[in-house]
Amino acid sequence: MRKTTILILIGALYLAASAFAYDTVSINQIQEVPNGRDSSLYTGRYVHTGGIVVGGTGLYYAGTGVSFYLETSSGGPWSGIMAYDSSATGFPALIPGDSITFDALVQEYNYTSGRFCTMTELRIIRNSFNFVSYGNPEPTPVLIPSAAWIDSTGGADSLGEQFEGVYCRINDVTVETTIVYGNTSTWICSDSSGHRMMVREASDSINGFLPPIGTHFAYVQGVIYHRFGCYNLQPRYMRDMALPTGAPIISNVYNSPANPIYVSASDADSTRISANVVDDSLVQTVWLKYRFNLGNWQSQVMTAGTNNYYSFTFPPLPAGYMVDYYIKAIDNRGDSSKYPDQAPISFKRYKVQSPRNVTIADARIDANGDFLPDLIDTAVTIYGIATSTNFTTTTTTDFFMQDATAGIGCYLGSATVNVNIGDSIKAIGIVANYYGRAQVVCSKISRISILATNRPFDTLHVNCAQLGDSIGEAYEGRLAYVRHVDLLDIPNSWPPLGSSATMTIVDVYGDSAALRIDRSTNIPGQIRPVLPQKIVGVIGQYDISSPYRSGYQLQPRRYLDFSNDVSIGDEPLTVPTRTTLYQNHPNPFNPTTMINFYLSRPGNVTLAIFDLLGRKVFETTKNNLPMGMSSIIWDGTDSQGQSVSSGIYFYQLKAGDFSETKQMLMLK
Repeated sequence: MRKTTILILIGALYLAASAFAYDTVSINQIQEVPNGRDSSLYTGRYVHTGGIVVGGTGLYYAGTGVSFYLETSSGGPWSGIMAYDSSATGFPALIPGDSITFDALVQEYNYTSGRFCTMTELRIIRNSFNFVSYGNPEPTPVLIPSAAWIDSTGGADSLGEQFEGVYCRINDVTVETTIVYGNTSTWICSDSSGHRMMVREASDSINGFLPPIGTHFAYVQGVIYHRFGCYNLQPRYMRDMALPTGAPIISNVYNSPANPIYVSASDADSTRISANVVDDSLVQTVWLKYRFNLGNWQSQVMTAGTNNYYSFTFPPLPAGYMVDYYIKAIDNRGDSSKYPDQAPISFKRYKVQSPRNVTIADARIDANGDFLPDLIDTAVTIYGIATSTNFTTTTTTDFFMQDATAGIGCYLGSATVNVNIGDSIKAIGIVANYYGRAQVVCSKISRISILATNRPFDTLHVNCAQLGDSIGEAYEGRLAYVRHVDLLDIPNSWPPLGSSATMTIVDVYGDSAALRIDRSTNIPGQIRPVLPQKIVGVIGQYDISSPYRSGYQLQPRRYLDFSNDVSIGDEPLTVPTRTTLYQNHPNPFNPTTMINFYLSRPGNVTLAIFDLLGRKVFETTKNNLPMGMSSIIWDGTDSQGQSVSSGIYFYQLKAGDFSETKQMLMLK
């Protein structure tokens, strides 16, 4: 079947082959760079290239696209690269051993500035793809003699660049720390020499395997992924990790849902217990050991599934039931293990909850000031009015609702409820935090009910300062509007159809805030507003690290949320009448800050930055700027592109006969 499919694809792709002829270059030519540089010398060029697939399609997340890794048959340093196509539709499945050629654009993923980027990749040109052969042997993995060569635990290491995209192996690896990021994890490991390295588990083939701290591997192999300035060894399959001899390794033990709810006899959650169990030989039996309400321990054999997972599902249990459990496994040699390893002294626990009726303000109250709801992981029932439709392009539900007290997000990951603005909503779910955004997560479609339609709701008037760090928490989840703001293409420009963007808005006070335009709305692809705007939107948040006190953003719901706001009307604002320099934001900063200013007439401006000794460290000139608000971003580097040290700096703006200086502080 595979042979027939490939022959058909070869014929179809050959007939549709690209009419353009690009230079044929090898992967080694694309990847090899001088020491101290990690962006390809071919970046921005179209090439014809090819190789042997070592990491097939579907292994690593690529959004709506597809990615894979390929390598020259000889292997070795500089021999591997990642390839990418923005659409998986119609793209053939690739497995290790397939030999392919294609045309591609050489580009850098997550390019920032200067010579340092992250991952060199090939952006495939559609209709240029061609199978050469299949069933070829994988190249031999490159043996990296020491983890020191790719030690990125303290930052990027140029020694590792030669292995980017290459199929590699490191021997004698011990896990020191594991960090879980949703569906992926990073393991900080060391080798026998004591040097450290990063292993990234992101393969759908491995799917959640998390080794206990102290696990020793005879070797770990995979492809090297350059991510956020760090080199990560990414195993492709379980066979890429030689497990130690001995008892089974049990990991990624969890119950789903994490917080089961009992609403009524006809609406109660079953709970599935899952565990990943692997062994260097053969897993014989896996047991779930459990007890109800501190009763006697009982035992149940778990069912084997895919990707080394074992599971057992409890039927719905009454509200208030407390379930303690642990996992035990034995292999065919009689070696056994438990998770947690001190069980039954230690164990995992969940409790079946009955949802309590609360206001939205009660659901998101943060009395201890840690920027997390005090009722996090608690089952609640809330009522409110939908202030947005769904911000999603998948079969999920993701909208905002508010009552007279506050606003909050509502999320369902398994189905789409068609919610309209003004719908009166009843939601039953668990209070949760998603990158700082408070939300109620529902596990069933029946737990989001539309009680009425076209109900009225309030819209707050805020300014950009009220969307700043920490301050924005008071308004998060509410529908609000800002007045007389200018749009700046920082860090993104106005989005084309099908894309999202984060832009910056600046009001007449010189304060700035983030504007998030989601691709699920009808805004991308529309005409970019030019005049000062009144913008309506829900106040969301996206903050990737704790404490979650930044990342507040105004999220318009539709193109109608934008309107020209040239006349201030009945809400007087102070519009500057002369050129004005504003305080930078944020301040203190690390390493980037925005400097806003207002020009009373069009012209050229020069921004200079001085250190505490009066030495000029940076200067830039912007020509032909229009009258009104403008901004300049300083990334904390000097005129040679080198990062400056922490300390006090002065920034001076000159425009015509205007000159003003202000102080700012960089803290690293």
